[in-house]
Amino acid sequence: MKKNILFTFVAMTAAVTMLACGEIPGTGSSDGGGQGQQEGSGTDPEPGQKTNTLLVGTFNIRYYNTADGANSWENREKAVMNFINTCGADILVMQEVCQIPAQYITASLYDKYDWIEIDRNTGNSILESESSEGVFLIWNQERFALKDKGWFWLADPDAGEPQWNPNGTWSTWNSSLPRTALWIAVEDKWNPGRLVYFIGTHYDHESSTARTGSSNLMVRKLREMTGQTNLKNADAAVFVAGDLNTVYDATELAALRNALYDARTTSPKTNTTQVTFNNFGQSGQSVIDHIFYGGNLKAEQYDVITDTPGVRYISDHYPVLFRCSYK
Repeated sequence: MKKNILFTFVAMTAAVTMLACGEIPGTGSSDGGGQGQQEGSGTDPEPGQKTNTLLVGTFNIRYYNTADGANSWENREKAVMNFINTCGADILVMQEVCQIPAQYITASLYDKYDWIEIDRNTGNSILESESSEGVFLIWNQERFALKDKGWFWLADPDAGEPQWNPNGTWSTWNSSLPRTALWIAVEDKWNPGRLVYFIGTHYDHESSTARTGSSNLMVRKLREMTGQTNLKNADAAVFVAGDLNTVYDATELAALRNALYDARTTSPKTNTTQVTFNNFGQSGQSVIDHIFYGGNLKAEQYDVITDTPGVRYISDHYPVLFRCSYK
């Protein structure tokens, strides 16, 4: 299986309508995702203006499924793109991005954003795949200088190249599907010398062994990237964000809870009960999208964005944003 990813950086051409701004800049108010109206400028800082605040997020946009009817991609794409472009995120990871949505995103993304993306089945570009989906990560290149980037399989790195098993599972962790993670290492140009490491991912939805192994792998990778063992007190900002397909207190996330802080439970402005997986209003709703962080950061606000003008449901997941600042 190929393990080289094609990172495509192109000029973006289409503009989209701006959303009204609310609690976290660019998001609108959250009906149950926050604790009342909060202060916020509703605009990004002027280019080059220094700020100690970071806004990061995760958003599962729902795979391209023509059977979704009123919730199909074609009925949600403008609202999805409006959110991506105007939420003000410095770094945002998306999951379940298929070829057609990826083409729309890359054509419509504001110029200030750069990105990397990967198809989960092949390890190549989502833009080249007609049958799969993957993880897509964007960052504000006006603010951040890219130092390094990459990706890895959610599989035991000591077990060799992951393979399909005779029983139809994947790798020694018996994942139901191949899974991947993207990462970037950047320097904050508005705060010279400040380094940020961000891993965006999508855990397996069936294998508990894979989710446990993936959490251990996130911690291992961050320690390798930063060269530091104590990630909570690292001298860089570190993040793990994504659809982790399990609730916060599950044993599968123990490694992340021990090594990092959880944005939802540590932010002074938060709502710990608001679901992130809405399942288009059907049963099975839960909190499975998470943001963990460590390093020289102070938590400020965690928000699940449920107010999405133009559509009832922007996806079967709500976007999650976390605002923090350098200490």
